[in-house]
Parts: sequence; structure tokens; C-alpha cells
Amino acid sequence: MILGRTTTIGDRFAVLSARGPGFDQIRLVAALMVVAHHAWWGVNDVLYRFSGGFVQLGLLAVVIFFCVSGFLLAPGLARSGDLVRFAVNRALRILPALFAVVVASMFVLGPALTTYSLAQYFSSAELYLYLKNVLTLMSHYLPGVVRHGREVQINGPLWTLNIEVWSYAALAALSAAGFLRRRVLAMISFTVVYLAYVGLALSPALHAICPQRLLDFIGLFVYFIAGTNLYLYRESVPFSGVGAAVAVGFALIALAGGVGAVALPLCVPYLVVYLGLSEVASRVPLKHDLSYGVYLIHSPVILAFLTVFDLAAGWPLALLAGSVTLVLAYASWRFVEAPALKQKVPVSRWVSAHMARLGSGRGVEIQPAARRHEQSNSLTGTIEAGAAE
Repeated sequence: MILGRTTTIGDRFAVLSARGPGFDQIRLVAALMVVAHHAWWGVNDVLYRFSGGFVQLGLLAVVIFFCVSGFLLAPGLARSGDLVRFAVNRALRILPALFAVVVASMFVLGPALTTYSLAQYFSSAELYLYLKNVLTLMSHYLPGVVRHGREVQINGPLWTLNIEVWSYAALAALSAAGFLRRRVLAMISFTVVYLAYVGLALSPALHAICPQRLLDFIGLFVYFIAGTNLYLYRESVPFSGVGAAVAVGFALIALAGGVGAVALPLCVPYLVVYLGLSEVASRVPLKHDLSYGVYLIHSPVILAFLTVFDLAAGWPLALLAGSVTLVLAYASWRFVEAPALKQKVPVSRWVSAHMARLGSGRGVEIQPAARRHEQSNSLTGTIEAGAAE
């Protein structure tokens, strides 16, 4: 504890060697909230009713993911500015497990559930359009996979991955433009996005003319960039249980009053970061980060139970789907995600070396990633490991 002044988020971050003990737990809880939302609560959960339809617990869980990402990914870029390393790390975290789930959906789940013959199924162009999901470009359906005579989405939650990738791109652009070194510019960026978010939420006319993809991006990126600013202003923001309690109270009052858009981007990121850096969420340490696997896998598992056993939404489906999903998420982490993450440094070096050759051929000097890695201090490496995204 820092004596003589209020402990800040920066103080707590430093004490923990730039790795919050509770972020893995928070992400896993958020992922399980999404499972419960799709298998049980739907839009009838308590938060949806309390907020007058503004937000439900499943969407709140996604918001939590974006807050964590914005906070944990900013330090590496702010310190090193290494865009190659950042892009490689993000690709290795997102794409291998996504590819595995998409391919398994196409060649295991689809053939098991389709009403078509296997010849019809594998000759359908719709099957191969589903590969768009590997690039986070949505394709919702597989040929002949229906429930009660209607086509069903195979893995609807994947829509957030495209926004996550664009959030990474926006963070990289902010870094390249120097906004992460001049934090007032990052705060201005947050203010612009925040005002757009509030304006769209409170003005039906503006909401109606705004493209849906832009609405979706603003609705999640505002939390991502709020998390980024919490890191950049970490030495000025108190690490306070009282502050967290005030944030909860303010958010609840705003939701009850129909102005949740005003409060949530200010309150939820602080609460997430406070819990992530506190000891409360870390009392049961996690050896594996299963949250991403849970998020990717749960929807096809729910679909399988609904289709094969004709179960209704409710807590039995949530328990069954959650249990199977956790097992598959562990397999994903053990055999796909963790091995891919071990390739971060060699792949970054390989990409940077090839870019250096291209640059030298054009008379441009590019510093190899290996040299930049050596120049980065140990704290940056710890932050990258702590993100585990």
C-alpha cells in the first residue's frame, strides 16, 4: 500500500507486476453468463427488465470482454509501439481456435444435424460460404440445418469478433498516430465515441439512420477505449472499493431512469478493472484461460442439444450445455490455443524479418522485431502474457 496518498490503479498494477490476478476469472464468468443467456435467460433476464430493454446480461458479458481487452492490450503498444508484434499476437490468439470451431461446425456438427443427404450437404455452396467466419465475416447458416422447419443460426455470437478485430485495428491506428503517448488525445477519442454512443442511444432518429454495423461497433468500442484510457490515466484514477460501490450505484440509478447509456461506459470499465486488479476475483487461481473457448463453442453445443433432444430453454439446458462446453473449451485451450500462443515470438520475428527484407529492397530501414523485443523492458513482456487474449 502506498502511504501518504490514495492508492491508484497504477500503484496496484505495479504491485502486481502488470498482471491482474482476477482478469481470467472475470472473463470466464462473463463467458458463462453468455452461455446462460443463450440457453436460459434470453431477453427475459432480470437486467433486461430492470433496464427497460436497454441491456441484458449476455450483452453485459460481452461489454466486460471489451473492457478487459482495452485495458490489457494498451500497455504493450503504449510502451513499444510494435505493431507487427501486436498484430501477430492478436492473430494467434483469435484465429486458430476460431478456425478449429468453424471447421468442426462445417464437417462434424453440420453433417450430424442436416436434413439433407450428405451428398447434397457437401455439394451446397452455402456450406463453403460458412468459411467466411474464419475471417470474422459472418455467415450464419449451414445447408439443411433447421429446427421446427426453419433455418437456425449455427454460431450467432461470432458477430462480436469482427468488432473486436476492428477495435484492435483502431488501437493500432491510435498507437501509430501517437495517441497512446499523448494520452489527452486518447481521452479526446474516448469522448467523441462516448458522445456518439449516448447520442445514438437517446435519439431514436439518429439511431434509425445509422448503419447497424456502425451502431454495433460504437456500442462495444466505447467500452474498449474506456479500458484503454483507464490504463493511460492509471496514475490518476484511485483504486477504491468505495469508488467501485459508487459506480455500481450510479449505473443502477441510471439504468432504472432510462439513461443507462450515460453511465455504463463510465462505470462498467472501472468496475471490471477494479475487480481484475483486486484479490477478490483471484482467490481461486485459474491455470487455463477457457473463456475464449467457452465463447466460441457454446452456441453450437446449445444448438446440438436443442435439435437432437428437442430441449426447451431453461436451467437444465444451461447446465448441460455449460458442462459440455467447458470440457471442449479445455480441449481447445490444451491442443489449439496454448500451442498457438507459444509461437508468438518466432512468428513475430519471422514476419518482421520478411518485412525488413522488403523494406531494405525499397531503401526503407525497418527495425526487426527481435531487436525491438530486446529493447522492450520486462514489464511489457509481462503485460503481453497477462493479456492472454
